[in-house]
Amino acid sequence: MMRVVSIGTMIQQLEGLRDTKDVNDWENTFLHNICDRTVGGLDTRRLTEKQIARIEELWARHFA
Repeated sequence: MMRVVSIGTMIQQLEGLRDTKDVNDWENTFLHNICDRTVGGLDTRRLTEKQIARIEELWARHFA
């Protein structure tokens, strides 16, 4: 059975990867920007489709 995870939850989980060796420099900067912009995943309304796709890709790589 496939579980459904919201974008906000994905961001909250990905936040723990910031400043670790698990992500490259670009991904680290992206995560800092996204976490700040969405207040830690609480407000995801202004994310673009491209940003959401990247979040889903990073989350799948680390948590799926």
